[in-house]
Amino acid sequence: MTSCEPTLYDLFDETSFEYWRRQVQDGTLPTPEQLASLLEANPEKSLPAWLRPLVIMGVRGRLTGRRGRPPKSAFAQLCLLAAIGEYRDVLSRLAEEQKEERQARPKGIKKGADHKPAHQMAAEQVVREWHLAMDWRSFLNKVHSEK
Repeated sequence: MTSCEPTLYDLFDETSFEYWRRQVQDGTLPTPEQLASLLEANPEKSLPAWLRPLVIMGVRGRLTGRRGRPPKSAFAQLCLLAAIGEYRDVLSRLAEEQKEERQARPKGIKKGADHKPAHQMAAEQVVREWHLAMDWRSFLNKVHSEK
């Protein structure tokens, strides 16, 4: 390996000039905090020509981060879609079990105070098993908006 080739550290560390050169070429600008970290981590190195306009934008206050919630990763979206598929299977199974319990219960006996509907139990189970970063109600909102 020659000394001209960037190392893995250079390619993936946010305090590396090489990392930010590639990010800027791809259209991703650093936030003011990331720019400050980059400059603090490299005090002995001269400022590359491609970085000067970004530093000027940062000093003038025109370098802002993206507003709003960051988009979900492809992996998180795949997990959600798989969880929705599993939810539908679990829901049909739990609904069938509750129907059988209801039919087997004598007429005068009511459901217990701790009874949960099938859709809630299925959603709680799927959220827990897939380690989704949401509660069961948010998951159900996603299920019904994915139609």
